Formats: sequence, C-alpha cells, structure tokens
Amino acid sequence: MRIDADFECGSIIVQELTDTGAILSIRPDTETDYFQWFYFRVTGAPDIARTFKFANAGEARYEKAWQYYQVVASYDEKNWFRVPTEYDGSTLTIKHTAVESTTSYAFFVPYLTAQREALLQECESSLLVTRHSIGRSYLGKQLDMVEIGDAVHPVRKIWVMARQHAGESMAEWATEGLIKRLLDPLDSASHALLSKAKVYVVPNINPDGSALGNLRANAAGVDPNRSWAEPNDKIPEIVAIQKAMKEIGVDLFLDMHGDEERPFIWIGHPDVNQSTKAKQIQHQLAQELAERNPEIRPAPKGYGDVVIQKTSRSDNLSFASNWVAATFNCPALITELPFAKPAHMSEDTMLQEGCLRFGRTCVEALNVVVD
Repeated sequence: MRIDADFECGSIIVQELTDTGAILSIRPDTETDYFQWFYFRVTGAPDIARTFKFANAGEARYEKAWQYYQVVASYDEKNWFRVPTEYDGSTLTIKHTAVESTTSYAFFVPYLTAQREALLQECESSLLVTRHSIGRSYLGKQLDMVEIGDAVHPVRKIWVMARQHAGESMAEWATEGLIKRLLDPLDSASHALLSKAKVYVVPNINPDGSALGNLRANAAGVDPNRSWAEPNDKIPEIVAIQKAMKEIGVDLFLDMHGDEERPFIWIGHPDVNQSTKAKQIQHQLAQELAERNPEIRPAPKGYGDVVIQKTSRSDNLSFASNWVAATFNCPALITELPFAKPAHMSEDTMLQEGCLRFGRTCVEALNVVVD
C-alpha cells in the first residue's frame, strides 16, 4: 500500500505504514502551528479492510470538530461519500474497505485550481461578465474577481468572497453555485437581481493557502480573516481586495466560510455600529436564507474559537465583515457551512451538491432584499 499527498491541496504525514493501515499526522499550516486540513490518496489492492489513525487529532485547531465528523472519500475525485470515523478524545480513526485500488480521503471535498479556472472561463464566455485581476497573492498567484451584470448604472453593488480560510472548500463550492445561477439567462431571480445590482465575486481570496493544503493561513502563515484592520506585505491578498472595494464601492457583502465544529449552517452578523436599515437588511437576508435552507440553525456567540472582544476598534475590524460594514456603512453577512453532516438532518445534505444548492439560494435571497 502507498500513501501520497504530493499534489495540489494534499496534506498528510505518514508515521507508520503497513498493508492494512497507517498511523498518520495532520500537517500544520505553512509558517504556523495550527492544523486540521488533510487530503491524501491511498493506492493498494482493493477489498482489504484498512485502518488509518490520525495520531495528533486531539491537538488540532478545532478538537471539538471530531465529535460529529466523518471523513469524506472518493474513488474518482468527483463522487464523494463519508466513511466510518471514530474519535476517542485523542486519535481520529478511519475504518474502510475500499472497492477500488485508489481512494482519496479528505477533511472535506476539495475544490481545485482547474475547477476554478474552468468556472472563470465559463464566466468569460458570458456577455454579463467581466473578469478582473485585482492583485497578486503572497506567492504571486493572480487574484481573480468576476463582475456580473450589464446594467450601466446599477442601483446596488454586491460583493461575495470565499476561501479566506484555505481549507474551507465548501465556501468555494457554494460560490460556484451562486455564480452559475447568475449566469443562467432563463433564471428569473438572477435576471431580477442583475436588473438592479452588479455582483462582484472573488471565488478564492487565498489561492496559495488552498493549493498548499492549509487549513486557514496564506503562504506567509497569516490568517486573512484576522488581518483586515491593518493588512501588511505578508497578506497582500487583503490589501488587494480592500483597494478594489474602495475603488468600486460596496452596498452589501457576503463572506463565505466553513465551520469545523458546528454540524449545521449558521449566519453571522458584524460586531460594529450599524444603521437600523443595514441591520434590517441583514436580518431579512438571514431569514430568507433560513427559509430556503433547513440546515441553518441559530448563530453561536463569537466566531469559531475566537470570541470577538469589544476592546478596541482595531481588534474589531480585523474581521472582514466588520471592516466592510464599518467602512461602507452597509449590510454584511458571514455564512458558515459545516464540515460535518448536519446533525439535525436525516440525510447528508451538505457535501458538494448541497453547497452548490446553498449558493443558488443566495441569489433568490439577495433578490428579495436588494431594492
């Protein structure tokens, strides 16, 4: 048996290997010490019961994530499914009998550069879309933005951004769903929305971290969504999008994320002073999304493992949603899609097709709230 992670988004450390299993370690993000994302391929004779143990799972960034979690696997990199997974408080264990000679295992369904480029090329073929490069990543990768809509004087400017955190690939799946619906000339919700707004989408603001197989950080080891208050030369991705936003303007902002710990979708609101109208639009948008997505449950306090402390304006504005809401006095929402199967649902509705569907429902919800 062979284990390989030397490919885009791949990440694992092999400690011990036999023909019936392996002891593994999850690799830390580039230039930092937190970890959670993994993605690797196993090649070997099929129909053999194998056990894979992640020895350092209890030290992961979100140790509580393993409580509801099952690893995803695929034989063809297209069709993904869950495999039996156990967690004993320190070690995460997969037990799986593969029916093919090559099986991929991952923390969530990967979203790769080739998929993104194919989507961007599809966008370019539409008369509704202009593709822009808004800057470069830390390692020099192009940061793509698509401007969707042909109105000369749109009433509103909506921004959608995904993948601040590299390993949250569900965010990019959801963004694809949103983009493809906006490109559909026969879709009434898309047509109505684009008659009154332009939509600016950055499908991946952290392409370096995504390609490297990081959980959160960019190639310099910086967490993008803790860097909006005072971005520096180690996080040029945020410098670039802030510049573009200031040049174009923002009337509504959606920041797409994934949540490691919570087995449901939740919607987060900014923690800054906002106008009554902005708060009303945020609340209405969250309600519209909840009506269309039974996976949504009430938002927890704080953001992930970091509770926002109301200590200083600088600290508060390190989050994208806070910075945008404060800078442009506009509604801003965070959407957090789960890595795990929604615990309150009988079906596993949040693999890639569920994420695409969520993105499509965002178009309907936006059309309702944007005047």
